[in-house]
Amino acid sequence: MILIILFPFLLVLTVTVHYGFLTRLMVILDTGWAQAIKLIAIICGLFVAHVAEVVVYTFVYHFSHLIPGIGKLPGINFDDWINALYFSFAAYSSLGAGDLSTSGWLKILYGLEAINGLVLITWSASFSLLAMNRMKFCQSCSESSSTG
Repeated sequence: MILIILFPFLLVLTVTVHYGFLTRLMVILDTGWAQAIKLIAIICGLFVAHVAEVVVYTFVYHFSHLIPGIGKLPGINFDDWINALYFSFAAYSSLGAGDLSTSGWLKILYGLEAINGLVLITWSASFSLLAMNRMKFCQSCSESSSTG
C-alpha cells in the first residue's frame, strides 16, 4: 500500500519537472535563432526532460529494497544503478521489458510509470506541434488549412 503515498508524489514530481522544462523551452521560441536551431534545441530539451523523469523512477527502483513489501525482480539487482535505469527506461517508454517479471507492488509501479511516461511523452509531442505552428515551421501547411 506504499504506492498510495509514493505514486502521487512521483506523478506530481515528474509533471512538475516536465512543466519546468516546457516553460523554459518556450523562451526559445522568442529568440532570434534560426528556425532549425530552435527546433533542435526544443527537441533536445524535451529529451533531457524525459531522461530526468526516468531518473526519478530509477531512484525508487534503486532504493526499492528499503521499501517494505514493494516486491522484487528475480535475478536483477537494483543495487546496480544500470539495472534500475534500464528497468525505468523500459517502463517509462512503454517499451516494456518482456524478459523481466516483477513481483509485488513493483509490478503496479512499473505499469503506473508506463502510463506516466505515455502522458508526458504525449505532452511533449503536443508541445512540439504547437511550437512548430508558432514558428510557422510548415508555411504551406498553415496556408492550406486556413484556405480550406
